[in-house]
Amino acid sequence: MGQQPVQQKRHVGSKFLGIVFIVIFMITMIANQTLLNEKFVANQITESQIGDEIVSDVNQSASQYGLSEKIMTKKIANELIKDAISDVFNDQTVSIDYTPVYNRVDRLINQKVSSLGYGSVSLSSTVKSELRAKMTSVINDQLDTTELTTVSNELATVKQAVNVMQIVSGGVLVLLLVVALFKRYVLSWLGIVALFGGIITLIIIKGANMVLTSVLTSQEVLASFSPQLPNAIFSSSLIYLIGAIIIGILLLGINKVIHRS
Repeated sequence: MGQQPVQQKRHVGSKFLGIVFIVIFMITMIANQTLLNEKFVANQITESQIGDEIVSDVNQSASQYGLSEKIMTKKIANELIKDAISDVFNDQTVSIDYTPVYNRVDRLINQKVSSLGYGSVSLSSTVKSELRAKMTSVINDQLDTTELTTVSNELATVKQAVNVMQIVSGGVLVLLLVVALFKRYVLSWLGIVALFGGIITLIIIKGANMVLTSVLTSQEVLASFSPQLPNAIFSSSLIYLIGAIIIGILLLGINKVIHRS
């Protein structure tokens, strides 16, 4: 009887540590699935107004040269964005491939010059050169390669730190699970850790969602990502968090039934 309070206290400490480390684990997992995931970020950016602004600005510039046709399309803009994001996430020098835009410039200029009855190669080349330079400038205004390279360097550091935190927290959880298994309180441990870990993480992610929405809204350059980006992160995390809460409730229910019988 004298050992029971000590044993119970150990269980409480183990469950508390489990909750702390599962919160860390789930937050790092959500980060890797969203903000640190290339496909997720590329998708959010292509769905924002950045792609539309590139299309509008490029085509408006082209109209000054008498080209009513669309040199820039949303498809090409999305490809440029995805290429730039790929370089950022692979920690490479950001290099935007303007070939699709240049090819359309060359083709449309050739058609325009030909339709006007001009055969001057020098005129065509001059216009192409000027328009190419203009297109490059317009796109760089939206996809600043210098700024993206800085983000790339910072992102690599963040990803490394998050991965270390995820590995460490996952390792501690496994160790605590093994201890709970040998001491025969694994069901109650898993139930408490999953339930309260899921609830706490849900509260943290919801709070971060509100803060991020406020920050993005207050920034003119980033306003196009609000509330799309925060909502996408929250939606992506729900499946894990609700799943953890449901599993926790089920395990605690099973544990209660077993100890009653």
